[in-house]
Amino acid sequence: MKWPLLSLFAMALIYALTIPQNFTEGEDAVYYAEHVSVGLPQWHPNHLIYEPFNYWIHQLTGGDAVFGMQLISMAAALMAIALIWALARAVGAGVSASLAAMWTVAGSFAFWLYGLYPDTYALPLPLVLGSVLALFHRRAALAACLAAVATLLHQSHVFLWPAAVIWLAFWPQNRMNISRYSVIFIAITGGAYVAVGRFALDHATFGETLAWARGYASDGLWTPLSILAPVKALVGLATAIWSTLFLFADPTLGAQVERFFPGRLLIEEVFLADTGLVFGVWPLLALTATSALAMVGLAGRAAFAGSRHPMIGLVALHGAVYALAVTVWEPTNKEFWITVLPFLVLAVFLRLDPMAWAARATAILAISTLWLANGAGAMVGFSDRATDYWYQANRGLIEETQPGDVIVDDCAYICTGYLLLFSPAEILPASGLDLAETTGPGRIFITERARAALDADPQQGWLQMRGGLEPVRPVTAPELYEMPRQASP
Repeated sequence: MKWPLLSLFAMALIYALTIPQNFTEGEDAVYYAEHVSVGLPQWHPNHLIYEPFNYWIHQLTGGDAVFGMQLISMAAALMAIALIWALARAVGAGVSASLAAMWTVAGSFAFWLYGLYPDTYALPLPLVLGSVLALFHRRAALAACLAAVATLLHQSHVFLWPAAVIWLAFWPQNRMNISRYSVIFIAITGGAYVAVGRFALDHATFGETLAWARGYASDGLWTPLSILAPVKALVGLATAIWSTLFLFADPTLGAQVERFFPGRLLIEEVFLADTGLVFGVWPLLALTATSALAMVGLAGRAAFAGSRHPMIGLVALHGAVYALAVTVWEPTNKEFWITVLPFLVLAVFLRLDPMAWAARATAILAISTLWLANGAGAMVGFSDRATDYWYQANRGLIEETQPGDVIVDDCAYICTGYLLLFSPAEILPASGLDLAETTGPGRIFITERARAALDADPQQGWLQMRGGLEPVRPVTAPELYEMPRQASP
């Protein structure tokens, strides 16, 4: 047991040294953290109990809510890594293959980053892997309970249900457990949604609760179905394993990456690449390419290897179900591939087990360069707030304001989230200017962004108020104007 324990200790130390202060890859995470910080956790249908759970822990422990949520994610990520070892050993894998699976998943970019973010992706993972491990030991009731709670933490884990049903159906002695699994899973998840809808949200009918519970699924697919979906899936999977942020430090390479994400604002990535890299672009590219080629070589060898582990199908089935769902829903989203990674990596190394010296050497090369590339090319940068575009773009505003102040702004989704989380002031959109007088009692600030928006679509009395704006000195970023309270409509 010393090798997995030493590995977990080393990973915990590396994770602790790279706790992110840059949240630009977590647009929603800043809102989750703000909800918990101010004591208003949301019952969101796509992650029903995530915010309430974090708020409950915050109430018990106190301290900084954001850092506390990050520690919860980190603990969940380390538990998931431990369960990767447990699952590999349970099916009979050797020490080398089990350790390789642990270190590969733990060093993958998306797992590493979101395993330290105040976000929804890491917390359910121990339950997901625990559910699969329980299925392996033919404990259907426990597997269903774990799968249900994972689904309440993030709705995407509803796919554990069909995967389990398929697995149980292929084993005649387990078919009697299909009904048991299904009843328990539906009772816990359905019961939780109905209870929240009825008692927390005051839904009048079951139909209202059902419509709310569908969450983002009610909007249809996030990405239209395309014959290119499998190619996009490979891109999404690759960016979940290897960070490509360093490429934006080179304009030519950055332009090539932008082709895969048309219409997406990439200013955050460019800013981090300009301010947060430990090595230069070309050393990082060499490390990433070395890791990728070595990993592809291992996967290719695994594809043609025979496996002595008959239960590898359990791992492969869950990976395939999740991968199919991601490919259909949003194949380029690296966050969604986080759950696929443990199953995919386990499938590869289980097929390579027992690992010959060549496979072992290749794995060491792939994993060491993976950690170096993602650490030096992304995670060290993310641990420094100076690399955070949205914080730095609003730093003057955040530092200028005090409790009781009001900021009228016209800002993007993530920008508004940053102001809500980091500024002590109340935030109003430009369209809510008429509400500024009812808040306070501090100063009323108008940002340059809001002033431009109001100039383009003026409210009644705006032109008169505009003449009374006083620029804040020294000049801040974004530029600020103070509006006398008596001048508001």
